[in-house]
Amino acid sequence: MWAPENAGLEPPIIEKIEDPEKLLAQIIECIQQRDSKSLKTYILEHKLKEDSIFWEMILNLGSCITTEMNENDPGFFDVCIRCLVYIIKVGNPKETLLALLEQIDNFIDDTKFKSFLPLVQTTILRMSAKLFHSLDITLGTVSSHIKSLPLPENVQLEGEEIKVFHMDKIVVRLVDNLQAYLDFLEPFVEKIDIGSLRSSESLVLKKHLISVFDQPLCYLILTYDPQKDKVKSDSRLCAEHAMRLLCRTETDFHRFIQNSKLQSKKAESRENSHLPPEADVTDICEVWDFKMNVSSLAAACLVYLIHVEHLGVEKLPFIYRHDYMLEHHLDMISLLIQNSNYPINFKGLLLCDRLVSLVQKNSYTAEHLDNPLFMSVLNDVINIMINCPVRDHRGLATKMYPLFISLFNEAGRYQIYMTVLLTNSHSGLKGYTITLLKNDIAEQVRKLKNKEAQSDVTEDYFAGKRLHKILKLAFVLQDKETTDMLEHSDQIISCLNLLRFLAIADPKVSNLTGFWDALLFIDKDFLSPLRLGLDLSKAHYQLELTNTMDEKNSDRNTNKDTDVSVVVGGMTLPSMNRHEKLELIGKALNTHEVMQSLLCRVSELIDQQQKT
Repeated sequence: MWAPENAGLEPPIIEKIEDPEKLLAQIIECIQQRDSKSLKTYILEHKLKEDSIFWEMILNLGSCITTEMNENDPGFFDVCIRCLVYIIKVGNPKETLLALLEQIDNFIDDTKFKSFLPLVQTTILRMSAKLFHSLDITLGTVSSHIKSLPLPENVQLEGEEIKVFHMDKIVVRLVDNLQAYLDFLEPFVEKIDIGSLRSSESLVLKKHLISVFDQPLCYLILTYDPQKDKVKSDSRLCAEHAMRLLCRTETDFHRFIQNSKLQSKKAESRENSHLPPEADVTDICEVWDFKMNVSSLAAACLVYLIHVEHLGVEKLPFIYRHDYMLEHHLDMISLLIQNSNYPINFKGLLLCDRLVSLVQKNSYTAEHLDNPLFMSVLNDVINIMINCPVRDHRGLATKMYPLFISLFNEAGRYQIYMTVLLTNSHSGLKGYTITLLKNDIAEQVRKLKNKEAQSDVTEDYFAGKRLHKILKLAFVLQDKETTDMLEHSDQIISCLNLLRFLAIADPKVSNLTGFWDALLFIDKDFLSPLRLGLDLSKAHYQLELTNTMDEKNSDRNTNKDTDVSVVVGGMTLPSMNRHEKLELIGKALNTHEVMQSLLCRVSELIDQQQKT
């Protein structure tokens, strides 16, 4: 058989085009037709030198750098990348940077973002030393893509559910882009001389590095416990990478945070700083409008990573007392805790828990409460205890509440108890606070019995008239005998326990605390209406029990099991069957039995003391 006539013939050779306009038109045609071979020949094999068409070539090649192109025609995508790499290596760096920045302004997907970052990086590194103007503009443009990415959905997570958060598509995308951005910054940070951290390049890098601590790092879960976690999450690895880079640009994080606070306060009145261009600057920008604005959320996230996750601690001077550090960071704790976003709120709780745990008891005086941030943070903790839907967060806040109060001396704790009892109506909170108050009164009784406090009467905050004043706030029923006894059972039980303790620990004969002098208003405002209220409330639930039992027997005779609805505090609970309702009524009656038993014991102790 004869071989075909064209067998063994080489493909036609693509001639080199000298005319720049014709060459550009031919290259554009290759791009439109996705002709990888011809495109590679015109640019790479012919070693294109016509820099007058580089701008247009970057724009046209850049339009092909997309996720869709990478998936549908990976070969052509790779050729486009190789051509762009060649252009930025041989072209004028100032002009190619401007062309690349124009493309960055129109990022349409993550593939383009991650593909262009090495190109921009190479271009800037080719420029001469004085590149801080260009670097500032470039990082501002590049970081805008990071800030434009959607944030994770605000979900309430419990325990092991945190692991699911790390696998969320939005989180994975955020971390992937952030890691590419940090890799982009690394060679610039590595070039910084440790002896010139006040240089313009260092300030620019610090400015843009700190911005990622706001978004996205503050919205990610960054915890790592070596005892519980086998591996670090990608979010945590990004946080460590960002902190390593930031540590290269700063020697004292405490000073940095302090300065950022001062600058944020003066941000509105401060005039912009204009640095004059130097003679040998070869940058693309002649006027540099530089502002080091550190967001409060970024600074708070940085503080969290330092104190809780122990990242960058080597840049924190170990010369400050723990009580000073807590007070200094109260505003950041409050900022984080008040944020309803789960990861941010969690950071605030962990930061507060960490700093509070380091401070010794009685470190602050009542005068420190003149700083409104102390009560602000305490109220934030209280809000989490009462209203947060996340059980773990409520538990952590409940653990912190007594620790935070114990940081103050007697005068400070007294003032806090007065404020909480006066401004809050939640029964559980008031009951918990009264229990803490009982512990302080017990300590006061011990001191008085040992005659430790007799020489300093001003410290008797839990005895005498001061005790009477706080007892009036504690021993109160909101609606007298018509108060919902079940709803206020926590407060009532705590009050009865306090009365029982006082009657036993401080007999009427000694009356060290002056409690027996306050018994008249306690009986009038609390004990008497409580006796009547408990009888009425218990009778109501016993009637409910009888009616439910009768209805159950009636339903049994008719072979029906009717669902019932229950109204509590004006709100209708989900429908429940008879068995569930009987269980609910049984628990209510048991609570009444506990309250009546305590009330009887208190009345018995008081009667015995009054007879002596």
